[in-house]
Amino acid sequence: MTISAIINNSLTGLFTSQAALRTISDNVSNVNTPGYARKVVRLDPRLTGSQGAGVQISGIERVVDKFLEKSVYTTTADAARYELENTFHARIQALLGRPDVNSSLSGKINDVFNSISELALNPLSTILKEGMVSRLNAFGDEIGMLGENMQNMRLDASSQIAETTAKINSLLKRVDFLNPLIVKETVSTGDAGSLIEQRAQALSELSELIDINIIETGNNKIDISTKSGVYLIGNVRRELQYNSPGIVTSSTPFPPITIHNVDPTTGNISSTGLTLDENVSSGELFGLLNLRDNELVAMSEELGALASGMLNEFNRVHNENSAAPAPNALIGNNSGMLSTDPHNFTGESTFAVTDANGILVDNVTIDFGVTGPNFSDVITAVNAGLAGNATLALNNGVMSFTATAGTNGVSISQTTGNESDRSGRGFSHFFAMNDLVEARSNGQYNTGITGVDAHGFNGGGTIHLEIKGIGGTNLASYTATITGGQTFNDIVTDLNASSLGTYTTFSIGADGELVSTPTPGNDFVKVHVKSDTTSRGASGKTVSDFFGIGNRYQIDAAFDFKVVERISSNVNLLSLAKFDDTALVGATALSFGDQRGGIALQELENQNVNIGAAGGLSSFNSTLGQYAAAVLADFGFRAQLADGFGEDSKILLGELNQRVQSTSGVNVDEELSNMIIFQNAYSSSARMLNVAQELFDEILRIV
Repeated sequence: MTISAIINNSLTGLFTSQAALRTISDNVSNVNTPGYARKVVRLDPRLTGSQGAGVQISGIERVVDKFLEKSVYTTTADAARYELENTFHARIQALLGRPDVNSSLSGKINDVFNSISELALNPLSTILKEGMVSRLNAFGDEIGMLGENMQNMRLDASSQIAETTAKINSLLKRVDFLNPLIVKETVSTGDAGSLIEQRAQALSELSELIDINIIETGNNKIDISTKSGVYLIGNVRRELQYNSPGIVTSSTPFPPITIHNVDPTTGNISSTGLTLDENVSSGELFGLLNLRDNELVAMSEELGALASGMLNEFNRVHNENSAAPAPNALIGNNSGMLSTDPHNFTGESTFAVTDANGILVDNVTIDFGVTGPNFSDVITAVNAGLAGNATLALNNGVMSFTATAGTNGVSISQTTGNESDRSGRGFSHFFAMNDLVEARSNGQYNTGITGVDAHGFNGGGTIHLEIKGIGGTNLASYTATITGGQTFNDIVTDLNASSLGTYTTFSIGADGELVSTPTPGNDFVKVHVKSDTTSRGASGKTVSDFFGIGNRYQIDAAFDFKVVERISSNVNLLSLAKFDDTALVGATALSFGDQRGGIALQELENQNVNIGAAGGLSSFNSTLGQYAAAVLADFGFRAQLADGFGEDSKILLGELNQRVQSTSGVNVDEELSNMIIFQNAYSSSARMLNVAQELFDEILRIV
């Protein structure tokens, strides 16, 4: 071996030992840095031909287990998702309060029935009547507060989605900036460990926000995609965009998160036509989307179903009874019905006129199976039977029944054993003529029409429907133009023949409801009404209002729930008496102090009510109190699930982090041992260099 070879070998040993000691120093200084992966120097012999030429560094690498690293990213995303969902569920549980106290939703329902029980014992007490009205309004305030908070939390989730997408964009930009620097260092010096460590920290933060899949492309460069395969960093970096609405209601359509390419030279963005909502499966972003579009919506639907059940059952009983004395007029809500419509009622109803003392002035019992087929026939029969003592009329969809004399009152009652019925409601109840409570929506749209009935909508009106996918993605849209003179079946056929039919099938149900049945594989789709200019005759009822298209009609039953204004202003209009359909003209038909109407309201506490499927609850046949308990239990179950999954994810993440730490963590004792080894190696190389110098000096003296 020549002296120059000795010198060269010594120098490579010195440089290599210095690099190794520098790496050890870096490891020791980061012993307490979270997520830091220790680095090691990979050494290879240098060869010149077949002769050794010292040592060289083949690379300085982070010690990581790729499989564990990917598992940590996945589990971090799951843990972050459930932790975020837990935060929202904790807010909901705080709003609900304890079920055994009067301030809770269950407590408010108990208060209502307690007040009714007291009133049924003393139906003449004005104070007890006011108490019952107050308790019903208190229930409405409570369920409305919960419903409003659900929408506010959807707004909060939407706002956080905007913030989260901004964070994701920032982290993607950071990774995209580091990628070429890492490649450069890897190719030139082989020491890109510090830059890779910075990128790993960014990836760790990114994995909390969204599920990521890391694709290594060579020279330590990586691409990033979601688990579903949508690239976020590939040939170009991509940017997410989301504009959160400023106000959120039950009918607010949320825009999707759109994906855009970023020009690496100009920084300009261009749309890819892709959306992220359906391509994200974990992380905080998924948790926010799940809350906004699924969890909070389902819980809102359950509140609406409870409110709808309360509203319809209380109104059913109230419409079957009468105040004493009876009011001068009963005026319903806009039903959208036309006088030319088939009435489609069965059974009988009694239309009566009584004086201020409850004495029967006149009455007529209408057998809907015998009278003419249309509402106009019913109206004619009632007015003819009452001989001018009262007038039944249908104007602009509103049915009214008014006594001619200002001192007389009117009532509509069911004939015992042969009650009138259209889609599960009696005549008075169907037209909401003597309702006790009201809400923004009644939540039930069993119209009683049949598919072959003339639809009655004015020709030329349009309804623009959209099929929304996960996260508000617009899957299909169609504008239906109404053609006059057709049937409801014709409208349904038109909708099914459009692009909407790919995702859902429309039909008319047995009770006249518009049914939307998702096609196989599309259970997640929702029908959204973008615009509706239709009108059913002069009623102004649109197609969407008539059929309650979209879940907002169910949700809105929880809003503005209250006792109707005419009763709030005059509690003596509470229908606590029952019309005596056996009374003759001149005899008492309505008795002051009659308890039967109050008792019927009281009996609602223990009567089973059928409430359709809503949110996460299947169709229910139970008492209103039991359904309220089921709603609260479902809320608690959702919170428990999120908490349980969150704990499981945290435990798994802890286990994975321990394994990562055992593989990638810095062991100070091991590092100090390596430091001694490389210190000795450095000293040995230095000694070899010193020997070479001595040999060289000796040769020079001889020469």
